[in-house]
Amino acid sequence: MPENTFPGDFAQSFSIIHRAFQRDVLPQYKEMGLNATSAYILLLLHQQGDSSQNELARTLVINKGQIAREVRRLHTDGYVSQTQSTDNRTTNIIHITDDGQAIIPQIISIRNRWWQERLDNNQIDPNNSFKDTLNVLMTELKKQHQQS
Repeated sequence: MPENTFPGDFAQSFSIIHRAFQRDVLPQYKEMGLNATSAYILLLLHQQGDSSQNELARTLVINKGQIAREVRRLHTDGYVSQTQSTDNRTTNIIHITDDGQAIIPQIISIRNRWWQERLDNNQIDPNNSFKDTLNVLMTELKKQHQQS
């Protein structure tokens, strides 16, 4: 059986990197009263503007129920507001509030620091091929997990 199982290798690399990222940043997000999903939602609203819950679910590839729970929590914490769509009365439009905007720099900093540490730890040149970069990161994260 050939060792090269492309494109499954990419999927495995993404999965390992994503899980390691979430594991590593979760304590920092928790200090802010967030989890990875709520941070993703806030960042997406910051980058792309107002969105419906359905659009958030599709864009982030998260089920509608989880999006509804996260939006409800973000609303309770004052990070987002909801209004009924003028086009469709069954659709809520989610808007990031000033309080939500205020924590965006922290979310971006947490995310960027994690990635910069990975690049620095592995002497990765950002101009390297994507495949090589994924393989190096995946190898580091697997070793790190085996040691913990």
